[in-house]
Formats: sequence, structure tokens, C-alpha cells
Amino acid sequence: MRMTLVAVVPLLLVIPLSACTTAQVRMPEGFAADAVAYEVSGHSPRRFNEPVRFGPYSALEMREGSTFSWGLPLAAVDVDRSSKPYAYTMVARGLPPVEVQCRSRAWTAGTGRESRRATVDLTPMAGPLLACGLQVDDYDVQLLEVARQGARMRGRLQAPWGREYAVHGLNAYEGSPIAAMEPTGYAITDGDTTLAVVDVLNRGRVHLDGSLDDDQRVYFAAAAAALLLLDPELGG
Repeated sequence: MRMTLVAVVPLLLVIPLSACTTAQVRMPEGFAADAVAYEVSGHSPRRFNEPVRFGPYSALEMREGSTFSWGLPLAAVDVDRSSKPYAYTMVARGLPPVEVQCRSRAWTAGTGRESRRATVDLTPMAGPLLACGLQVDDYDVQLLEVARQGARMRGRLQAPWGREYAVHGLNAYEGSPIAAMEPTGYAITDGDTTLAVVDVLNRGRVHLDGSLDDDQRVYFAAAAAALLLLDPELGG
């Protein structure tokens, strides 16, 4: 009887995710009530070099490279590296385009046979999982970086107007106590204020704070597309 009860508990935890609604990221506490939400097309299902679109924003001229992997055997340990480049131009009517070039890469070390293989993620010691350059008009290239810190994703986004924002991985589902192993979304924040949320679940959703001006919104939209295209399991 005890085994039956233990088996039922995980099922009960899943019920909130499947009853009536599609799984969504849990919004950060205090996120602006006037945020605008946009459904995403081109994120999931993902087709090679397909544009990513949401609301008035379109990531066009998509140049998506294949995932490249190689392994190096070192005594009893195998070291593997996987990388994937992608680039696009984020456009919106009447606003300057944002040129984006990204590369995601992961390093892992593994030992043992496939059925009993132990793997360690070395990416945090080798640099960010995702590194992007964003450019608007003649401004200097700005950086978007995301790296693993323990079980979480953390990063930063530079902006051409002289500000730097934090990027946080979100690992919670709306309406459920379950914590995800991989991000359910990302938040872009300025101190304690959340300015954008990228929901990567299912088809995806992008939420932008209503206080952002037009130039800021297209720039955050460009960063959001990069986060939608990031595969957090690269090299896993």
C-alpha cells in the first residue's frame, strides 16, 4: 500500500499543469500588471532557419548553423564540446533594426559506458553557455550572455543607452509547485524591477513591460528571440 501512495503523489503534482490550461512559466512576483503579452510563432515546433515572430516584432534573415560536436578522449575521461551559431535581424515597423549574432556552446566530461555513464558539465569554467552581440545603428556592439550558476541560469544584457540589465532563468510553472530542471523562461530585470519575461514553454510567449519606450521594446524583443532559440541542454 505504501508503494501505491508514493506513486500517486507525483501524479497529483502534475494535475495542475494538465487540467484545462497549457503549461506556462510562473511570472516573477511584482511583474507589472500593464505588461503586454505576445504569442510566438517559429519557436516550437522549430523549423530550420524559420523566422521567429511575436506581436509587431520579427526576427528575419535567420541564419541558423547546425550543432557541431566533437570529442577528445583523455585517459579514462572523454571531453566533448558542442556549439551552435545563429544570427538574425529583429525588425519592427518604423524602428531601427537590431542585428544579432549568437553562439551557444557547451563542454562536458564523461566517463564510463553508455549505460552507466557519469557526466559533468564543464561549461561554467569555459565561458557562457550563450554569448550574443547586438547592434543598433552605429552604436557599439552590446553583449547578451547567459551562463549556468549551479542549477540556475544567470546572465547580463548590455543596452546601447548605457544600461546593463540582469538575466535570470526561471524554473517554475504557473499554478504548480513543481520546479523544472531546465528553464521554463527567462526574466530581464533592472534591479528589483522585471522589464521582460520570455516564456519558452510550448509555442512560447514574450511579455514586455508597458513602461518601455518603442526603442527599448524592439531591443528587448531582439534579446528575447535569442533566449527563445537557446537550447539549455546543448551538449547534455
